[in-house]
Amino acid sequence: MNPIKKPKQFAYDLSDWYRHHHRKLAFRETNDPYFIFLSEMMLQQTQVQTMLPYFEQFTKRFPTIQSLAEASLDEVLKLWEGLGYYRRARYVHESARMIMDEHEGKFPEDLKAIQSLKGVGKYTAGAIHSIAYNKPTPAVDGNVMRVMSRVTGYPSDIMETKSIREIEKLVAQLIHYEEPSDFTQALMELGALVCVRTPKCEACPIRDYCFAYKQNKQSLYPIKKSAKQKVTEHYITFVVEHNNQLYLSRRPKTGLLANMLGLPQYQGQSLEQALKAFETETGFVVLTSKAFGQVDHVFSHRIWHMRIYKVSVHAKSNEHFYDADALPSALSRAHQKVLAHVKK
Repeated sequence: MNPIKKPKQFAYDLSDWYRHHHRKLAFRETNDPYFIFLSEMMLQQTQVQTMLPYFEQFTKRFPTIQSLAEASLDEVLKLWEGLGYYRRARYVHESARMIMDEHEGKFPEDLKAIQSLKGVGKYTAGAIHSIAYNKPTPAVDGNVMRVMSRVTGYPSDIMETKSIREIEKLVAQLIHYEEPSDFTQALMELGALVCVRTPKCEACPIRDYCFAYKQNKQSLYPIKKSAKQKVTEHYITFVVEHNNQLYLSRRPKTGLLANMLGLPQYQGQSLEQALKAFETETGFVVLTSKAFGQVDHVFSHRIWHMRIYKVSVHAKSNEHFYDADALPSALSRAHQKVLAHVKK
């Protein structure tokens, strides 16, 4: 890793660029730790432009930690609908309740206390600590790793834990030369707008410090090993109707889409086995089943391959059946695709 010459000037040039050129975004115009926490949680695996309308409607409905803590999980999930990765919504809700119960409703300032919140890892805690409280705490994500790997010509795979720790150490040194809040956001903004996959070096305020730029080797950094292939999982998915209502089952409390309502589905089984398992679990009697093709849905690390069957049943009660136009909470995009496919 090549050292940065004139690190103090580097930090100033980067931060000064940010102060004059950053995007005017709602979560950038505040130092409210609650809003910054929300923005960071929403931005996990989500682009800014996708996230913005959700952030605006969420903060309008829940302008304070107390208002979020007092809401039902179903209401929180409904507002999150379409943003994906619903575990984040549950974490945000749980964290709000933790803050009310353990911190007297005030967002914690201590770094360890911030990191103890649900779904808050080292990066998110660092971002909140440095941006909201102007503390010299590094916040290193993929964008920052990309920027710093090019600036220093970092010679190893940036996905390795050792690499992340070394870049964090470097950022921790640089952040002391400037206002931590500005410096942290400047690195993020540079990685999002300028030092992208195909970098816009002509617009970069720190290109004179950049090893990759000077050597014309931008395409060689960051170094990454080949990504693992996504795992494909095969399911039989049922759309179960009874008296013009739709049956939804509660998913397990852990794992993908944990504790959410969804369509019943069974992995790696024949139709006959899946129907038998469904009858055993619910006590229903299946009257008819009709194939409706298949739908695939791609998650970050796996693919669901769903063979769809529309099923009619005899049921003794309407428990767990819902009006399809007024579902109590958000369905995953995967099952929204299934319902849209069946309605065609």
